[in-house]
Amino acid sequence: MTRLFDDSSLALVAHVLAHGPLSRADTARDLDLSPATLTRLVRPLINNGTISGVCSGMSKTGMGRPTKLLEVSSHNRSFIGINLTSSTIHCVRTDTHARIISSQTVPIQNRSTDECLLQLKGLIDEHIHSTKYPSVEGIGISLGGKIDGSTVLESRFLGWRNVNLKTFFAETTAENIPEIELVNDVTGLTMLEQWFGLGRHCEDFVVATIGDGVGHGMVHNLRAVRSPQGGVGMTAHLPLAGAHGVCQYGHVGCANGALTVPAILSRAQAGRAITEKGNSPTSAEELMRLADNGDKSCRRAIAEFARSLAVYLQTVASAALVMDVVLDGEGVCLLESCWAADFDKHLNSYARPDDPRITVHRRSGSFERWAQGAAVAAIVKWLIRATRSANGKA
Repeated sequence: MTRLFDDSSLALVAHVLAHGPLSRADTARDLDLSPATLTRLVRPLINNGTISGVCSGMSKTGMGRPTKLLEVSSHNRSFIGINLTSSTIHCVRTDTHARIISSQTVPIQNRSTDECLLQLKGLIDEHIHSTKYPSVEGIGISLGGKIDGSTVLESRFLGWRNVNLKTFFAETTAENIPEIELVNDVTGLTMLEQWFGLGRHCEDFVVATIGDGVGHGMVHNLRAVRSPQGGVGMTAHLPLAGAHGVCQYGHVGCANGALTVPAILSRAQAGRAITEKGNSPTSAEELMRLADNGDKSCRRAIAEFARSLAVYLQTVASAALVMDVVLDGEGVCLLESCWAADFDKHLNSYARPDDPRITVHRRSGSFERWAQGAAVAAIVKWLIRATRSANGKA
């Protein structure tokens, strides 16, 4: 079985976190470890509380006597995950297994960098000082854009350039707060699937997101593929056969011009503008409602979106050499429309007759999932820190 880490201690605790509770026999078998090596690796992790032995249970094989199972405890730790969009802060609190304990959504009161960061700091302070939930072990923040460590190099959605969150929190916070992990939003979502989603039973897949932008992440052998170009939307301007939309750079038929929600709405608005006053539709929900009520411009916009999305997914999946795609983002809801019914028909339209079929795993598209992905980044950071501490490493 492919491991999440090469380091044996990290591989062990990561496997238990993602797949536990597990018996020692199953853990050793999954990671190809001898019983003696497993005991040596587990002991310091139990001693420092990272791993615990939970109530008795059976091995995955169902054979043998009940035994104590290994688990990364979720009872006394919590994590904050925050996703920033151009207008809203989405915040969740999760346990160690990324299960959501509470969630909160607030509008950004002022989009200027300093004012937005001060509002963000206030929200974090409120959660840290809450006595309602277990103590906060880590904080993850995600947003659309290019990230380098704790610095947002560029985010077109927020209008930020070279914003260092570590410096800001160091200068504005008198007390110590848990370490903040900053990630690109698609990276966070990919980590959510890698650790607690499709990655639990599939080692190779792509995560594709459709919303105000187009993004994708790749997982091979359970390892997320990292690139210096991460966060810049490398497939956002991929030309799509048969697409007609125009993007912000004047490309005709690229992914951004064909698949983003603003682009789809603008095509429907343009058709309606000939006979209708106003600028409807202004949301995906209104677009589907107008289509159901007989508007041909809206029907055509949804049908074109479904076809172009199918072409995009098979292109990205084929280039990544995978057959499984997780589809997420607020644009996913358009596939629920009956006017997107041809999506499945077009999904393998460029495949050879004997090629294996692509499987698309649709997610909810909720912003809670983006914030949940940010929380996973914080969980993984904590896991690495706790494991190194258990083994006497800084």
